[in-house]
Amino acid sequence: MRSRRRKGTSLIETLVIIVIGGIVVTLAIKLLHQSQMNARQAQDWLDLEKGVTRLETQLRQDVRDADEVELPDDQTLVISLRDSSVSYTIKKGLVERTQKAPVADQVQREGYRLPKSRVTFSLSDADQVRVLIEANQGMPSSEEYVIEQTIGRRP
Repeated sequence: MRSRRRKGTSLIETLVIIVIGGIVVTLAIKLLHQSQMNARQAQDWLDLEKGVTRLETQLRQDVRDADEVELPDDQTLVISLRDSSVSYTIKKGLVERTQKAPVADQVQREGYRLPKSRVTFSLSDADQVRVLIEANQGMPSSEEYVIEQTIGRRP
């Protein structure tokens, strides 16, 4: 008597392989999604650090050179310089610096990206500008950055 040889796979074996493959693919997709979220968070933090550093450097220079500083509203800081005026405007995830030179009618704009942050401008009685940047607001890992500069003088 000859023994029968099985050719192919049974339905149960095929279903087991499909289920195992589905589990592996699901785990791989979840891992890929998590790594993309981590990369996005890291990029946001890098943009925030770079934006705060650039904003601090430029704001300090503008306030040191200022003749007058005013807060027309809670979203705008206006700095009067000898030959131009500079305004800092708070927008969502961004602080925009606009410099207007009245002589040549030129306007220069520059943005400082501050993702997931709340920015607040204030003026003290001691002629000091204060900028508070609350990064990652509402999150457990939030941080605060404070920029303080005296108007018209070096720190």
